[in-house]
Amino acid sequence: MKDRITTLLERWFISEPALFQVICTHDIKENRSMPCPVRSGKKTIEYNPTYTDEMSDAALDQALRTEAVRILLKHPYQRKPDACCQQAIAVGSNLTIGDNYRFGNFNIERPKDYELPEGQAYEWYSRRIQELLPPSGGQPQSGDGKSDWRSDKLGDSAERQTALSELWEEDELTLALIDGIIESTKDWGSLAGSFAEMLQASTRSRINWRNVLSGFRASILSSVRKLTRMRPNRRTGFDNMGSIRRFNTKLLVAVDVSGSISSEDLSYFYGVINSAFRYGFSQVDVIQFDCGVRVVQSLKKVMRDIAVVGRGGTSFQEPINYANEHEYDGLVILTDGYAPEPLIPDNMRCRIVWVCNNRQSYEHAHGWMERSGRVCTMELK
Repeated sequence: MKDRITTLLERWFISEPALFQVICTHDIKENRSMPCPVRSGKKTIEYNPTYTDEMSDAALDQALRTEAVRILLKHPYQRKPDACCQQAIAVGSNLTIGDNYRFGNFNIERPKDYELPEGQAYEWYSRRIQELLPPSGGQPQSGDGKSDWRSDKLGDSAERQTALSELWEEDELTLALIDGIIESTKDWGSLAGSFAEMLQASTRSRINWRNVLSGFRASILSSVRKLTRMRPNRRTGFDNMGSIRRFNTKLLVAVDVSGSISSEDLSYFYGVINSAFRYGFSQVDVIQFDCGVRVVQSLKKVMRDIAVVGRGGTSFQEPINYANEHEYDGLVILTDGYAPEPLIPDNMRCRIVWVCNNRQSYEHAHGWMERSGRVCTMELK
């Protein structure tokens, strides 16, 4: 089997340089215990000869392509979508691949197989599949009281789909390695131009929020010098007062609560806010905005209960003006990006980070957002 795989990959060297490069970063190993033919994760591609021995060369080629595309999409190495089980993320990944990459006769799941719309992100598909899965100890019911056929379909494939993602875990080093391959690739082989553009965009938009927040804190850090006799002067000792510096950074987080923002998005937005306390901010001021500033809060600990006011249109000018008028050091705007570009005042010294709720929002708005600050998508832990 290894000889067959090697022969297939040698053909990719010329015809599929992107797929060839990314699959060469992984070891290929046999695993007779897994209930699926091929899977990837932990920098390994595993195959079960019980299934692959029965495959034609064309079918084996397509199975390996699937895993190479999955790795390029970084599904096995990025943060798992919140509240999604192994089966849900595996099916979500398959739907994303089936929606973007056209195989020959290879049977991979597509959004239409579950009556889901095309063109959605991996995280979106994973969450929708999670909603279709039977809850523990019962069957989900449709509106007429009958079980959903999609849930029955997922139940029939549960073992295989769950096994597909068993090796998946967040790995920043491997993500950086894959990003490097994407950025250096010139010939994308069978990968369509739009798909290649999506992969290239992912290297720009995938900025880990934890790194953004810790780095942003360092970039806007201000300090207050305080004299003290408890610390000697470096040159003259205790004859003169020494000094210490206490950090005093003013951070404002602006939460878009317009009508286009879902309750799920708002939940993730406040997850961003709560994560700020883990990265050195002793206090965070929060405003909610739509076409005006609705709620102003000063937080010194994690929020548990959240009340949202607004749900109207969107104006980014409101949080920009508020941050400038109150002389904040940094402004984080959590949004879907669907509003006109704001005018940045000439005297504004506040640094800005735009956090888009998903990749589609990033693609829509990052062009103008980058003129005023840094842009990233939500990646919570």
